[in-house]
Amino acid sequence: MFSLLIGRLFWVQFVGGTQYLERAERQWFRHVTIQPQRGQIYDRNGDLLAGSASAETIVVIPSAIEEPAKVVEKLSNVLDLEDEAIYNRLNSDASEVYLKRRVDDKTAQKVKELEIKGIRTIPESKRFYPHERLASHVLGFMGTDKGLEGIEAHYQDELAGVPGTSLYTSDGSGRELPGGVANYKAPVEGLDLTLTIDHYIQHIVESKMQITMEEFEPEGISVIAVDPNTGEILALANKPDFEPESFADYPSSTWRNAAITNSFEPGSTFKIATMAVGLEENVFKPTDTYICKGYKEVLGTRIRNWDRRANGEQTYTQAVVRSSNTAFVDIGLDLGKDTLFKYIHGLGFGQRTGIDLPGETTGILFNTQTMTDLDLAVTSFGQGNAVTPIQQIMGVAAVANGGQLMQPYLAKEFRNSEGEVVKANKPTPVRTVFSQETSDISREILQEVVKGANLTIDGYSVAGKSGTAQKISPEGGYIDGSIIASYVGFAPVEDPQIALYVMVDEPATGRWGSQVAGPLFRDIMEDVLHYMDVPHSYQENDED
Repeated sequence: MFSLLIGRLFWVQFVGGTQYLERAERQWFRHVTIQPQRGQIYDRNGDLLAGSASAETIVVIPSAIEEPAKVVEKLSNVLDLEDEAIYNRLNSDASEVYLKRRVDDKTAQKVKELEIKGIRTIPESKRFYPHERLASHVLGFMGTDKGLEGIEAHYQDELAGVPGTSLYTSDGSGRELPGGVANYKAPVEGLDLTLTIDHYIQHIVESKMQITMEEFEPEGISVIAVDPNTGEILALANKPDFEPESFADYPSSTWRNAAITNSFEPGSTFKIATMAVGLEENVFKPTDTYICKGYKEVLGTRIRNWDRRANGEQTYTQAVVRSSNTAFVDIGLDLGKDTLFKYIHGLGFGQRTGIDLPGETTGILFNTQTMTDLDLAVTSFGQGNAVTPIQQIMGVAAVANGGQLMQPYLAKEFRNSEGEVVKANKPTPVRTVFSQETSDISREILQEVVKGANLTIDGYSVAGKSGTAQKISPEGGYIDGSIIASYVGFAPVEDPQIALYVMVDEPATGRWGSQVAGPLFRDIMEDVLHYMDVPHSYQENDED
């Protein structure tokens, strides 16, 4: 008997003592992670687009739970959690476990009123978006602790900050004892981010898009507004959209940022690129004439004008205004595949623009090593290659601004919790594509296009071009009756301050880009020019 007592004493002192010490540490010492405040997101004028509000999180201290079954019964209805999920957390080996994150005030109060030993609340922050759906595809949305889409995801590291820690002594219920903090490391707050987005321009864009959604009932719409001189994105939107705070209530298809991910044949908006290349390479002059028969034979295939008309003798300026396919086939064939595609690549097609959003795609271009003259011919007027909206607007911006391809960007600057700028993005020229002369002539021609389409804006000179493209079938070929209507342009012609791209996907009514996308382009452009207080190009109703 004596030897058994000695053995038991030895086990308690030297073997079991470690276990008792560890159990005591779990019961009396708490190691808590302190989440940092996530950085706020503002528009270019300081208007809050995404912020963080205080919210309480319910945590459990497993070692302090005395009757798990009763605790489960009390909490299951209040927290709307399965009994098994609660029970597993109550029986965790960890010193402290999240039971439910960022609950509303009413739920937190109900839990407090239960006064359950080992259950407590801790303060955290919860993301909110004061403008609801506005700029949802720019901002993206949050998971539990991490950005999952949009700016929230792309700049996760900058916005998130660095968690802190606290080690303190507590009573049996897990409450901190006075003076019980043994070790504390403060969290580093996330950086505040100012975007290039102007929330008022974004509002104009989205409100006009909604009108078009109701009028033409399309599958979707994408719009991008950019400062052509800097690459700053002033607005970017897609319909349908979603509310970032409740993104899970929407079909996942609505989360897709079509403005940077969807690629499709551009149609006649691509003629802007072919025109500019032809001017740069001296293939034609605006006043040069040619005879339009209404069709062009290439490798045994007859390519017709979109309206099937033979326009007779016309200048190349008239050909652009009339969107004559055959004129652009002539330009493309005269340039040759190597020259035309050198500029196509130079304008950023077939590659990511580098916009600071996740998910951008490259589009698909013909391989110049294997393409035929027929491929070259259809490329010249916007068929055969797939491009994205962001590629198209940046390519047109290069034509507008004097020939510089700019990198598009959304993050203007980051500030720390003291308000100091720790990082600022500046306009980034990618390369020079065209001469100033080519830019000047292109702008003048595209102004004539807008006049011919009756999409002018009183007091302002506007340049632009419509596009109508058939939708490609997954099985090959085109989907009968399904189109993508688009319009792209800029203003004022003499000093472009804004470039705008509009894409309407599969409208239920309306057949042409000028009918469907053109009015949306004009309505947005007019309101934005007035909002930006851009000086008039001429007195209203006095244009030559």
